[in-house]
Amino acid sequence: MGISVSGYNKYFLLTNDSGGKVFSDSKNIPILNSLTGYQLSRLHTFECVARRLSFALAAEELFVSPSAVSHRISQLEKELGFSLFYRLHRKIALTPEGERMQWALKNSFNLLNQEVNYIRNSGLTGDLTVYSHPSIVQCLLLPHLNKFIEQNPAVQLKILTGLEAINLANRGVDLAIYFGKPSFSESYTEEIFMKEAITPVCTPRYARNHGLYNNPEKLSDCIFLHDRFNSGENEWANWSSFFQLDIDTDLKGISFDRSDLALIAASRHLGIAMGRINLVQEWTERGELIFPFPGMLMPVEHCYFNCIISDRQWPKIMAFKRFLSCLPDVY
Repeated sequence: MGISVSGYNKYFLLTNDSGGKVFSDSKNIPILNSLTGYQLSRLHTFECVARRLSFALAAEELFVSPSAVSHRISQLEKELGFSLFYRLHRKIALTPEGERMQWALKNSFNLLNQEVNYIRNSGLTGDLTVYSHPSIVQCLLLPHLNKFIEQNPAVQLKILTGLEAINLANRGVDLAIYFGKPSFSESYTEEIFMKEAITPVCTPRYARNHGLYNNPEKLSDCIFLHDRFNSGENEWANWSSFFQLDIDTDLKGISFDRSDLALIAASRHLGIAMGRINLVQEWTERGELIFPFPGMLMPVEHCYFNCIISDRQWPKIMAFKRFLSCLPDVY
């Protein structure tokens, strides 16, 4: 006569082959009141086996023998009172109970990882990963970053650069800085911290050689240095149209994908660049670049804004946002 378990408590409801029911004392099957350290270790083994569906592969990951893994799973099944795996020919498969256990463990591990993450980031300590366009990092952040470092010595900054908008969570980024128009999506919190205006910049020598001082009509003889990719707009064409200048800014020019490269080219007397006031501040203060048309400043719709994941209002992120809001705005 075969007997199967159909319940679990102080007594087990057992069913024989003919369908008859009999109550049996549970002396031989332990009652699971709470998880012990050994069981937690075995649950870790189970999670690995369930994910790999192989005792051998799980053994490699856990640095133990396959027989040790099999023994741990058998012990866990005995203590839990139900089977976790079907043992098939040369393979294993999760039982329905095993699938439920795998789901519960996965969610528990995710919750634990989330809590650890929040605890680690609850103070002004630890890593802070910032992402931005290389031009913004070089011309806007680096000249003033020492102030943030002095005020937050326990925060370890990691600065990443790129040309495209990114998924912050996928890239492990805490805060991104963009130049453009905020999208104000539900997933992110975006905050404008600086507006911008543009005007041409070049070296004093280039301005003298081309007779540019307060004489924008002479621009037709110049080489235009473009940054078309950062803002997605032709800033030279927009500026010329704004001041009603009849100049073909695409006739002679060099295009870059970074504002700072256009400025470096201008500082090498290669042409005249469209300068963003806040980015060219250090260049003009050093006298390397000048504004040949000081009264011809055009405000732009694009602005500098920071972007964070909405539910991550962590102290170190908020400290960096305050730092950005205090940056000197020349415009």
